[in-house]
Amino acid sequence: MLKSMTGFGRGEGDTGLGRVTAEVRSVNHRYCDISLKLPRRMAPFEIRIKEMVRSGVSRGRVDVSLRLETQGEGKVQLNADLHLAEQYYHALQALKEKLALKDEITLGLLAGAKDLITGREEFEDVEPYWPQIELILRQSFKAMDEMKRSEGESILKDIQERLKRIRQEITTIKSCFPRCLETHRERLLERLRSLLNGLNVDPLRFQQEVAFLAERVDITEEMVRAESHLDQFSALLEKDESVGRKMDFLIQEIHREVNTASSKANEAEISQRVVDIKSELEKVREQVQNIE
Repeated sequence: MLKSMTGFGRGEGDTGLGRVTAEVRSVNHRYCDISLKLPRRMAPFEIRIKEMVRSGVSRGRVDVSLRLETQGEGKVQLNADLHLAEQYYHALQALKEKLALKDEITLGLLAGAKDLITGREEFEDVEPYWPQIELILRQSFKAMDEMKRSEGESILKDIQERLKRIRQEITTIKSCFPRCLETHRERLLERLRSLLNGLNVDPLRFQQEVAFLAERVDITEEMVRAESHLDQFSALLEKDESVGRKMDFLIQEIHREVNTASSKANEAEISQRVVDIKSELEKVREQVQNIE
């Protein structure tokens, strides 16, 4: 089953820390690129969350956001920088003596000094709450995966229709090639007669030239390889794994084979059908860009 790289999922629930809401978004990206937005208290879980993402996502940009509605605030620990306070005091004392000021240097004056007293919020150990948070995260990942699979089904149907049209065009090219070869044969005969100015054409020599021409313009190998690549592509559509990069490679190969066939055949009808095939291939490529 194909999966799109585009998806969204949400999960929420109550934990011992408070109510946690998890949101995860995925968009197109060549590789697996993960971005996390977590409360400071959940920073210890960063590595584990990234491992969870990588276990279920092979490529795409994934943004994970966790919000915490806490039931209680962390404790604030105040610290006084005594060394800095002493420097402030000596500086103020020197200023007082220099300017002959009578005001006293009080605690209130020092308390207003920048960075003299700092607060640091202390949190309890969050490790015991990981199983609860992990469950909420898995809810959001599951919802995102379901959305990616749903979009993947739509992509699959579109690609299958386009592959069907490509196969039809290749079948038509194969069927019209003998007629194309006969046209080349007639052109060659007409050219020889013109060059010989009415003289008879040596039948043996003419057949040799026709054989050389047939070898130069023969597109059988290209068509066989193109059909083989289409078969491989169709097989990938049934796999429940990451197939986007393999599909992109096969599209390039099919494009190359039909291009070569068009150049070798050098016939208007075949060239036009190759243009139609390339148009369909480009639309398939656009869809593949969104396949994980």
